[in-house]
Amino acid sequence: MFKFNIFKKYFFLEYSKIVLNVTLAFLSLGIILNIFEEVNFFKDHAVGILLPLSLTLLKVPAMIYKLFPFIFLISSIILFIKIIQSEEIITLKIAGISNFRIIFFPALISLVFGVVIVTGVNTITSKLTHSYLDIKNQYTKGNDYLAALTENGIWIKDKIDEYTSIIRAKKLNQNNLIDVSIYNFDENNDAQSRIETRKADISTTEWKLSDVKIYYRDSNNVSTYLATHSFISNFEINSIKNIFSNLDAVSFWELNKLKENYKYLGYSTKEVESEFQRSLSFPLFLMSMTLLAGVVVMNIKYRGSPLVYIILTIIISVIIYYLNDFSRALGETERISLIMSVWTPLTTVLIITTIGMIQINEK
Repeated sequence: MFKFNIFKKYFFLEYSKIVLNVTLAFLSLGIILNIFEEVNFFKDHAVGILLPLSLTLLKVPAMIYKLFPFIFLISSIILFIKIIQSEEIITLKIAGISNFRIIFFPALISLVFGVVIVTGVNTITSKLTHSYLDIKNQYTKGNDYLAALTENGIWIKDKIDEYTSIIRAKKLNQNNLIDVSIYNFDENNDAQSRIETRKADISTTEWKLSDVKIYYRDSNNVSTYLATHSFISNFEINSIKNIFSNLDAVSFWELNKLKENYKYLGYSTKEVESEFQRSLSFPLFLMSMTLLAGVVVMNIKYRGSPLVYIILTIIISVIIYYLNDFSRALGETERISLIMSVWTPLTTVLIITTIGMIQINEK
């Protein structure tokens, strides 16, 4: 580890300032773009501008979290351009600082920032996202957010016309909810009936219940038995999976607990495992973005218009995005393992940057 000196202090302060400015720029752009989406959502509600603005401020930090790899790539390119075009690189070379150290130290800073982002910032953004979904739910006609996985089972709140149903199931097995209780309420929230069933096939919104006992409000706890019964819901297997797959509201520290809940309830843990691996690789991914930026900029050392670097940044970002997306698709379809789908793009970038670093260090 290099001794902390003026060179390192300068790089730390300069790079931190650039990362902060780029992050604020993305944050401002995200707020501007998202506010229109929220205003459009609330166009049929007399809520004013304060609620859409508040929801935007709750949502945008999670968007920024996902964009951090590209924020660090852009910030690193800006840093290295500044060093070259201001000819500070000549001073650094005279001081005996190699190209390798010029690139590697900002990369270490990115690694440290990545650890802080995953263990700290992610906790904050997940809580903000949870609050966002909780508030949005109150104005969502389709009840898109009214389902949850807990240690006590699967809970769903459903509403058809003026009637509300609270549904609890022990677990999910393929397309079936197991050991289901359905509590039905009228428009005044008065209990009307309770349905107990061994299994509910939720392949469609018309659920098929098996071995059904129905307790009506005035039946003195005497049940009516039906071998099969239909129950109409807004939910079916795909809509429920889509709700459970929203991991933005789950922090890094809660992923392992969620995975255990998924296992207990019979729900697939693939997405949780994938998210956990991505969180582990996140600091290294930010580090690789800085290394990649350094290799590109230091190899070109272009002193003309920054437009060349802007175009390069866009091209690199698109390539990395599609490489990640393609790898994720392979993992989800089980063409490759989940671990490979997460770590292959990162490994590829690190191999490329390692080769580039060797070439640069020889100059």
